[in-house]
Amino acid sequence: MKHLSGNWVYAIVACFIGASLSVAIGITLQKNALDKQRIAFDHLLDRRTDELQQTVDEYKLNLLNTATFISAFGQEELTPSRFRDYVAGLNLTQNFPGALGLGFARKVPLKEEPAFLRDMQAKGLKDFQIRFISPSSQDRFVMQYIEPAKENHSAQGLDLGSENIRRENCLSAFSRAGLAVSKPITMIQNADVGRMGFTMLMPVFDKPIPSSDLGVRYKELLGWVSFPISIDRFLKTWMAQAPGLQVRIFVIEEANKPILFFDNVEPKNVSLFPHTAVTRDVLLGNRSWRLEYWPGDPAQSSGYNPIYLAWILLGVSISIFAAFKLKKAMDAHDSLTLHEQMVNNSSEALIAEDSVGRILVWNRAAEELFGLDRASVLYDLEQNLTVPEELRSSEKRLHQRAAQGEALKNIQTLRTNDAAQRIHLRMNLSPVYSRDKKLVGYTKSLRDETEARMLWKDMHAMEELIAHAPDGVITLDQSRRIKLANPAALLLLQGTNLKSTLTGQKITDLLAPDVITEFEQEVLNPLYRNRKVEVLFNWPVLGHMEQTPLLFRGFVLSYPDLGESVWALRFEKRNNSYTIDS
Repeated sequence: MKHLSGNWVYAIVACFIGASLSVAIGITLQKNALDKQRIAFDHLLDRRTDELQQTVDEYKLNLLNTATFISAFGQEELTPSRFRDYVAGLNLTQNFPGALGLGFARKVPLKEEPAFLRDMQAKGLKDFQIRFISPSSQDRFVMQYIEPAKENHSAQGLDLGSENIRRENCLSAFSRAGLAVSKPITMIQNADVGRMGFTMLMPVFDKPIPSSDLGVRYKELLGWVSFPISIDRFLKTWMAQAPGLQVRIFVIEEANKPILFFDNVEPKNVSLFPHTAVTRDVLLGNRSWRLEYWPGDPAQSSGYNPIYLAWILLGVSISIFAAFKLKKAMDAHDSLTLHEQMVNNSSEALIAEDSVGRILVWNRAAEELFGLDRASVLYDLEQNLTVPEELRSSEKRLHQRAAQGEALKNIQTLRTNDAAQRIHLRMNLSPVYSRDKKLVGYTKSLRDETEARMLWKDMHAMEELIAHAPDGVITLDQSRRIKLANPAALLLLQGTNLKSTLTGQKITDLLAPDVITEFEQEVLNPLYRNRKVEVLFNWPVLGHMEQTPLLFRGFVLSYPDLGESVWALRFEKRNNSYTIDS
């Protein structure tokens, strides 16, 4: 009886407050709606900008990998057929949209130009000639190879140093010893239609770490790997993901003099709604792009919606209706609290909410996880306590899905504790129904995965270090398949029969049949049985009579929290290779 009277008191108070605030709600709803639109728009722009930045970073990483391979093998080993096969394996159309091709531009001093041309003819390119955009008396930056050749024949042999913007971009990449992106230019491949684009360049040196002295570094410079990119093709896939979004892109050369590069904004929007645009910046090596986003219909984001007038007129009626709903929700709370004792003994954080998201159950594990005691959170909205602001819209959508009867399992999400620290969680969200099949609330179970994610970060950090190690390094799984192989491993294990990756292959597949058993006994069996190995093994080069003495050192890494082990082998070449007498 005590609970019953208390529920009615809450309902009556809610009715009185709702009627009193109905006019204020009608006035503020419009402002809140506009604020929500702006927040949602900002979140959309953050995602879109991050996606574009990730795309640029993927292009940069591929250029860096290509430059590393060329540096490791030397430009003399870079034959037309090898370069063609390498580019074909990248699948540019699918993986790098907008890229017209992948090229290697070689630095050719003036005095070496005749020898360079003879070398190109000796490699089978009989008609190869150096072509100029304008006369030049400086060192040539010649596009030696560019694939696919058919689509890029007009760029083959082009001296990038014979035109100011392209030469400036080459020298910028050289001086930075990293990625450089050109100003907007008309692509040679599309000169007939005047299509604008830009080039991404990564310098290639004859050693892994170039000298800090620019004079010495210029002597070490072999050339550049390059992506010539058409801006409209580059943005096509990205823009298709948000069709209603309009964007203008400016290249920031000087703070007050941006260069307009791309524009698909309706002109009337610019003139009628000049303050609607929102800007974001994307970094491309030495250059910065400013993205100016416009909503598809700026009028809707700034106009007044008369529907909120109806809320003022219906305020009292809605308040009365809400009071009865509140009474029913609080009755549902009484039934949910019957399970509280069982919930408190759970090792996972368990939360129960009513149908509007107010906390009804908050177990001890939740108190430990978030640092908030049960008394301080009851009847408060969970999203106001632990849900980061940027995830509140996403959390609302999850509740909507659950309200439709869907049980959501193993949702990765974030929460904050009372110390404002972010916690990585795995969440299950399920609806709760009354006997008459009406939704009365939700239950959530949350499991802390912060330490597991840190272990993953440690693993990825280790893989990044391995990728740049001077010795060969590979990691193997339980079935002895290669999970990771750094560039040095590709070179030492394959010799001249280079493939772009060894991932997924069994390491024994790289050996001739007559030495597989010996390698198993001397290297793999001690590694997998004893969890450690150090042995010198004569590694055969496939397709040749040569053998390379490699010192293999191996150990195992275990990650109990992740239920995973990784076997690692580091190897180095001990002396010159030798040939078996036949």
